[in-house]
Amino acid sequence: MFPVQTIYDAAFDEQLFPDLLRQIASHFRAQAGFLGWVNEASHAGFQAEFGNDPAYLQAYVETYAEIDILRPALMAVPEGEPRAVHALLQSPEVQASRFYREYIAPQRIVDNMAVNLIKRDGVMATIAVLRTGDALPFTDPDIEAMRELVPHLRRAVFLSSYRVRQADLMAVYRDAAVGARDGLILLGDDGSILDLGPEISRMTGFASVEAASRSPFGRALARKMHAGAPALHQFTFGKQAVRLLISCQPLARNPYGDLSEGAGAAYAVSVTAVDRRWGLAYDAIASTHGLTQGEARVLEDVLSHGDMSGSPDRLGIASATARSHLHRIYAKTGTRGFPDLCLLAHRFIAPTRPA
Repeated sequence: MFPVQTIYDAAFDEQLFPDLLRQIASHFRAQAGFLGWVNEASHAGFQAEFGNDPAYLQAYVETYAEIDILRPALMAVPEGEPRAVHALLQSPEVQASRFYREYIAPQRIVDNMAVNLIKRDGVMATIAVLRTGDALPFTDPDIEAMRELVPHLRRAVFLSSYRVRQADLMAVYRDAAVGARDGLILLGDDGSILDLGPEISRMTGFASVEAASRSPFGRALARKMHAGAPALHQFTFGKQAVRLLISCQPLARNPYGDLSEGAGAAYAVSVTAVDRRWGLAYDAIASTHGLTQGEARVLEDVLSHGDMSGSPDRLGIASATARSHLHRIYAKTGTRGFPDLCLLAHRFIAPTRPA
């Protein structure tokens, strides 16, 4: 019996799929294996393989995929149903084909047992194991054993895709939040709004992604998707005019995460209300960098006034004490002077509450 747990191990680390294929091939006394999926609409895909000749894999993509005489028969098999092709390989029509003569025969492929794990409009996921050389064809018990693994393999593909998608989403928020002030919006490849953060909802009054997408605000986001520089726009939400600075950046993502729910986020939009008052989260800076109470007081004073020389008088401390605190602040924050400290503090900008 095949150890099903190894299938779910791969679901939580897609880098384990090649080794999973090796184990499945060994279980079925096969010499090679392939697992892949493609979303034709988004051109996203994933593949893992074991035991195949890289030169033949490349040749298949470049030349033989278009003349694969076996492909129509395998694609016609219902979702989740294993199918072996040994009987097809014996037919005179197949053996006379260029695909058989130039691709099947040179590799000494005896049989190919394939399963359409996922078969939907525009989305196909397939696993195949091949016997080559002097091996015997797959038997009915082999097909039945593969049928038992199919539900687990389907779940593993979906679980892995969903996990990658969530990891990508967290990375998007983590990376893009550095430049965000009021909030973030995530866009798809076509400019559609995928996620509208709660801060943006409160600012604009949009109750849903659909409402925002239909608005002038949503259309402006789509137009600015490829803009290289931030742009200022004025919008009216309800009866209130709001000026927003919109900055859009492309996002890198693992397309393997695009299987379960379609294409993932392609752009992150940082939105800032330029007329909103802003301040520095001094307590957060102090706690992050382990500043003492005295150092925190000096930090807030020099950043608030932009003037280091007046700190002793304003704080009622000796000049030597102020300088000592400031040098320790530089050391603890890893900054090399007042301009560098200001750049670090910029990361801790936060909106102030209305008076």
